[in-house]
Amino acid sequence: MNRTLIVLAVMASLAAAAWAQPEFYADPFIGFPEFRVLPLRLPTAHPDSIGFEVHVRVLYDDLQFVKTDSGYEAGYSLDIVILDKEERAATSQRLDRQLFVTSYAQTNSRQHSDQTDAVFSLPLREMKLRISLRDRESRKDRVLEKEIVFPAKEWGGALRLGDLALIDSLGAIQISTGFLNNYPLRAVYALWRESGEPASVQYRVLDDRDQIVHEQNIELPPQTSFWADTLALPTPELKNGTYRFAISVRSGHLQQTRSYPFKLLWQNLPDYIQDLDLAIRQMKYIATNEEMDRLLAAPPSHREELFYEFWKKEDPTPSTPVNERMEEFYRRVRYANDNFSGLRDGWETDMGRVYIVFGAPSDIERHPFNIDKKAHEYWYYYDLNRKFLFVDEDGFGEYRLMTPIWHDN
Repeated sequence: MNRTLIVLAVMASLAAAAWAQPEFYADPFIGFPEFRVLPLRLPTAHPDSIGFEVHVRVLYDDLQFVKTDSGYEAGYSLDIVILDKEERAATSQRLDRQLFVTSYAQTNSRQHSDQTDAVFSLPLREMKLRISLRDRESRKDRVLEKEIVFPAKEWGGALRLGDLALIDSLGAIQISTGFLNNYPLRAVYALWRESGEPASVQYRVLDDRDQIVHEQNIELPPQTSFWADTLALPTPELKNGTYRFAISVRSGHLQQTRSYPFKLLWQNLPDYIQDLDLAIRQMKYIATNEEMDRLLAAPPSHREELFYEFWKKEDPTPSTPVNERMEEFYRRVRYANDNFSGLRDGWETDMGRVYIVFGAPSDIERHPFNIDKKAHEYWYYYDLNRKFLFVDEDGFGEYRLMTPIWHDN
C-alpha cells in the first residue's frame, strides 16, 4: 500500500476521534469559539443619526454540540455592546441562539454556520463595539472589540455613502468573501445627500489587475435625499478569481467611493483556505510525487480543477455537498499553524507534519526542563502502535522529529 493510501486510511479510521471537538479545542487552541463579524455603518433619512448593523457568523465546527434522542443540539449567546469614549455602555443587545442538526457530520462542518444580526441607531461620534460570544455547552467564550469611527471627510459633510455588503439570492448578508461561481450575487448600498443637485452612481467590477470587467452608471432622482438600492453583479459572466466591487457616488462637487473584495470559486472551499496555491503545496504530505508534479506544473486556469479532482477521489461521502476528508485535512493544517508556528509556518514543522498526517496524539509526554538533556516530547498514538520523539535541538522552540515518520516495512 502506498503512503498516500496509508495516510488517508489513517484519517478515515481516526475520523470519529479526530472530529471529537474537545480533543482538538483543548488548551492550546486560544480563542475558542471563533466567529466572524461584519459591522456596517449605514446612513439613514435622518442626518443626525447613523444606522449600525452587526452581522455575526459562527461555524458549526466551532460550537460544542451534544447528542440528543433525535439529533445534536448546540447553543450560544451573544452580548453586543456599544461603548462610548469613557467605556460606558451606550446601548446593547443580547441574542440567544439554539441550533439543532440531525447528522454528526454537520456538527463538525466548516461550511454550515449560524448567522444572526443586531441593528442600532447611533449618534455621529466615535464609539467602540464589543461582542462577547459564549458557547453554551463548553462554557468557553471569546470577546472581540472594534473601534467605530466616522471620519469627518466621509460622514461630516453633505454626502454620505454607507459600507457595502454582498447578499445572496435570498437577501442574506454574506460575511465570507468567497462565493461559488454562477450563483446569483448582489451588492447593497445606501447613501444620503443634503442638496437637491443631480447625483449619479457608478459601479464597477475590477479583476485582480484592477482592470474593469463590468461597469454601469445610474442617475438618481434630484429630489431624493436618501437612497438605497441593490445591484446585481454579473457573476455568470466572470471566470473564477479575485475581484473588487467598487461604487462611486457624485452629487454636485462632492464624491464618495467604497469598495468590497470578493472571490469566485469553482467549488466551495473550506472557509479557512484563502490561497489555493498554498493549499496545493500543503498536500505534499498525502499526495504522491506524480500528483504533486502535475498540480504544481498545471497552469493557474487548470490548477483549481485538478485540486478538486484529487479531493473528489478521496471524498468518503460523494453524495453530500461536504467533503469531510478535505475539511479534516485542512482543519489539521490550520491547527498546526495555530500551535506550531515559529521560524516556519506550523504546517512545515516536524510537529505540524506529524499532526497533519496522523491527527491528535493519544497522549503527550513533555520534558521541557532537563538539566542534562535538551527539551523533548513524546507523542503516543496507541491505536497505531506508534511513538514519535521530538527534540528542541537549537533551543528556539522548534522541535525536530527524531524517529522515522514511516516504518520501513
